[in-house]
Amino acid sequence: MRTVFIALTALFLLSDPRAASAQNKQCLHDQLETQANRARREKALELAEDINRAQGLARRFGPRGQGDYKPLDQLTNLPDVPEGFRVQLHTDGTTYSFSIKDTRDPCGYAVFSDQSLDIYEAVPSTRQVRSRLLTQE
Repeated sequence: MRTVFIALTALFLLSDPRAASAQNKQCLHDQLETQANRARREKALELAEDINRAQGLARRFGPRGQGDYKPLDQLTNLPDVPEGFRVQLHTDGTTYSFSIKDTRDPCGYAVFSDQSLDIYEAVPSTRQVRSRLLTQE
């Protein structure tokens, strides 16, 4: 019985391309992080702090009636985006959220925040998303 379980587990892992690729990739921001990648990551975290600060200033000192929070291109005094990172910010004027993703990292490292001012660092889940097609009867 144990042999069957081990064989089925091995078959499952070998048939899941994400599991196989997860074993082969070298993450840029793990315990083996280089000094250069660490510096890039720290700049991304500083950018997140600066975006939150700029949004706070826009809300406090911006003209009323035009929404409190601003799109990224309307924020001032932000540093350059670190090399290899991409920023995406969404706002409806009363809330905002943004991500700063490392496009070079095969593990998908990213920084996230919103109007709560909490800053999160994460990598995507390797959990397989299951979906099913609903048919009309």
